[in-house]
Amino acid sequence: MLQLRSVLAALVVLIVAAAPASAARPIVDLHKLDAYFALFASDSNVPWQKTTVRLDTYSSAPVAFTVYQVDPADVVTAGSNARARAIDTRGRRPVARFSYTPPGGYQFQSNRVEIPLGRREGFFVVEARRGAVGEQVWINRTRVGLVAKQSPGELVLYAADLGSGRALAHMRVQFVVNSRFDTRFTDAHGIVRWTHAPWPVFALAQWGSSYAFTSLFPQAPLPATIVGIRTDSAVVHAGDSLRVIGFARTRNGSVLESARGTATITMRLGGDAIAQTQAPLDAAGAFSATLPIPANAAAGSYAVLAEVAGGVGGASAHVDADAGGLSLGVNGACDGACDPNADVPVEIRSSRGGTDVHLTVVRSPHVYVGYTPDSQPWATTTWLDRHVTTDSRGRAIVDIPHPTDGLASTYGVRVESGGATAVTRVIVPTARVAVRLRVDRDTQTLGTPLGFDVFVNDVGSGKPLAGATVTAQLQHGSSTQQQTLTLDADGHARGTFSTPQLGTNLVLASVVSGGATAMDATQVNVIPQATQDTSSTSSNVRIALDRAVYAAGEAVRVNAALSGARGDAFVTLEGAQSVAADVTPTRDGRADATLRVGDAPGDLRVGAAFVRDGAIEWTSVPLALDAPGRPRVVPLSLAASRLEPGAQTTLTLQGVKGDAGTVVVRISRGAPSGSALFDTAPSLLAVGLAATQVSAPAGTTWHPWVDSTGEHAQVLGFERRGAPPKNLAIADADTQAVSWSVARDDGAPIPVQLPTERGRYTLSVLEMTDDGRVIAASSDITVQ
Repeated sequence: MLQLRSVLAALVVLIVAAAPASAARPIVDLHKLDAYFALFASDSNVPWQKTTVRLDTYSSAPVAFTVYQVDPADVVTAGSNARARAIDTRGRRPVARFSYTPPGGYQFQSNRVEIPLGRREGFFVVEARRGAVGEQVWINRTRVGLVAKQSPGELVLYAADLGSGRALAHMRVQFVVNSRFDTRFTDAHGIVRWTHAPWPVFALAQWGSSYAFTSLFPQAPLPATIVGIRTDSAVVHAGDSLRVIGFARTRNGSVLESARGTATITMRLGGDAIAQTQAPLDAAGAFSATLPIPANAAAGSYAVLAEVAGGVGGASAHVDADAGGLSLGVNGACDGACDPNADVPVEIRSSRGGTDVHLTVVRSPHVYVGYTPDSQPWATTTWLDRHVTTDSRGRAIVDIPHPTDGLASTYGVRVESGGATAVTRVIVPTARVAVRLRVDRDTQTLGTPLGFDVFVNDVGSGKPLAGATVTAQLQHGSSTQQQTLTLDADGHARGTFSTPQLGTNLVLASVVSGGATAMDATQVNVIPQATQDTSSTSSNVRIALDRAVYAAGEAVRVNAALSGARGDAFVTLEGAQSVAADVTPTRDGRADATLRVGDAPGDLRVGAAFVRDGAIEWTSVPLALDAPGRPRVVPLSLAASRLEPGAQTTLTLQGVKGDAGTVVVRISRGAPSGSALFDTAPSLLAVGLAATQVSAPAGTTWHPWVDSTGEHAQVLGFERRGAPPKNLAIADADTQAVSWSVARDDGAPIPVQLPTERGRYTLSVLEMTDDGRVIAASSDITVQ
């Protein structure tokens, strides 16, 4: 779009610059811009509502529309990677013809054009033409909708009437399997299941003249063995040692059991192994080892791999290198917690005085609790880049300028001198809690709702903040939309902005806790057409469970609600191997269902789908199961109310039965990150997440045109990069483990030896039980 605007601006300049004396000079024909237009149609349309297409134009020349009724096989492509195609309209009789003149003159304009189809049902193709340029989109006018639940072990389809909301029994569903059709019918509850390979790639359902379809995604099979590994610190110095702890689980039917055998642990940089050892697995399937790091190890991010019975688990650890007899160190120097309104002091250490050190600080305006992002967070940037000379004792203090944007900060600090390196991470929250904002997509289509999730946790304990009010804003230039949300028991809230504007939108979420404001922000780019999916949950659906934690074999009582919902609700218990379902009538937008949870590996969630206003809205919530082979993250409590230097106390993992196992207790200076973060270890067992798709999602989702003429004008864009991109990776925290204990646990309170020095520390616990559970807990502690 920006390229087209540039073309338009250039053409206008040429016209203005044309002098009357140059009568023979050709005049630029702005009508060439008539070739620039784009047609879009929504993925689902119900016959009792008006059907519109979206027409994006750059001029006001009339557009001729022709509408044809077609067979679904003419326009629908089976499989997620298949390309759409245009149809040959020769010999076809149109059901409608009309002309539309866009307003606005020579500028970008997004128009909604009504298609006169009355109450017809079925598939239609709309063709838009300007001269020799033609584009086609398909329209599905249907009164039926599908919900698809896919796990590695089962595919479940649910069919519902988009008008009454009722389940559709004995509805024909054609699956595409190995390039052939396999016809099935829904049962009395509107459900059809597929439980074996080969798996279908496409499903087309028909009810009278109405159709619904979905492309089905391939699901990764469940692993036979799961291996997890964690380190005492995410950063280690060359010449020192790296302590590792890990576990292995093997799948036996529906249960993950403690593995037996030996773990082979290797530390590699690329293809070069710098350390390797073996460690036996104990009764809990746990292993521990110490890897000596060579004194001449090169600086870099190393892979720490553990292999057990064909399964491999990995972590990363950064090695700080020495060079020419010079070693460096760096750490945050705040006296206690850093003040977000003051500059952040950083201490640099060198083994020789008077050393010139290159300091680089990268800032991410986010603080994450128990979460590691998969990609570079929004607005990460180089914050400070300068040279510092250490004093005669090899010390230097540098202040990192504090930001004024009101956001929390995670600083990645790196120092380098003559090949010697050191890194660390400094976290500066703005309140005792941290807000994490997650949007469904960072690039999305104009006219589609912007969905987002907010998570709020205590920075010290990781405990979710329940019941607090979150203020969410969507900012675009001087325009601001605002809404308030309430956090659930898991410290989570879901929201939606229905009308994000074209261009760059800033999304913010804030919460007030303890008199201070915690905030997070991210950016969403709204463009005429982006890649779409139909897997986004609805912020309007609410699910409440009768318990916080369940045991295997217990009943799960579900209360789900959607204001204005009609007909039946589709309530599911989704696991890695199967999907249990209950179809229950709604009353005043509420539905109650009872499902039974058994031993199951992997991720477990409870979902609910409703029909409202001709669309399907759904959401899901995690289900915590206390059973063998299951993951858990729990709070911890210490027996001593006052923690004195050098004292011994005990800790208890709250809500955990006294099962035998192996427990690791670590007390570290600084907040662990990366491979040293114990809280993320249990999630390695949560494999096999069930995927959900709906054919008629709430809010408009668009699919784009296909070329029916080949006469489209082409615009070429070029981007010059004068230098390689900057390294904006946030360094991990160089945390010192002042206490590290690996011992067998018989279920009694766990002993803890406190540090001999006063100060603020992070207490981390990882327990691996003999029956396969993996349990983590952590909390900040102050020794005084």
